[in-house]
Amino acid sequence: MSMKKFPTRAESFTLIEMLIVIAIIGLLASLIIVNLASSAMKARDAKRKADLATIHSVLSLYYDAHGEYPVAGTCGYNTNCYVFSTGGSAWIPALVPTYTSALPVDPINSGGPPWVAGGYEYSYGNVLTVNGQQGQAYDLTAQLENPNDPERCGVKNWKWYYPPQSWCTAFGGSYSNQIYEDSPYSGGQ
Repeated sequence: MSMKKFPTRAESFTLIEMLIVIAIIGLLASLIIVNLASSAMKARDAKRKADLATIHSVLSLYYDAHGEYPVAGTCGYNTNCYVFSTGGSAWIPALVPTYTSALPVDPINSGGPPWVAGGYEYSYGNVLTVNGQQGQAYDLTAQLENPNDPERCGVKNWKWYYPPQSWCTAFGGSYSNQIYEDSPYSGGQ
């Protein structure tokens, strides 16, 4: 009968070695989670920009057919009035279903209007008369999550039209530096 040999100290891990391995795994896991969160934020911002470009294109189709942009819901021209993507896929009623089957909505789509902190929804409105012609300018706005995005208001100085002024606090406005605008005459610098 042979006797089993117990592992010697050189053949096993000490408690300290195990704790070091666990700490390294935890550090690597936290780095991966941070990178995934950053990637998801940037992906949502890219979707916002693409969505606003799509909406801009649909608005252009409406403009080509009517010579003016549509009013925002029940708002009239020259009013500081908006409609928001939290209203569903037909949130700009004049566009659905004639010009598109559905409008995109913000990836988060909650939290209030895009000009306030945490307001992740799209807005359309403030449709104005320019040089005597109604419906010639509008605001189409979203809020970006990435504080380093080069297209945000804090860098571009996006403007709104009623009255014409800077949106964001970085340029003397009253609203979030994270605003993104895809509108004619927005005046980004």
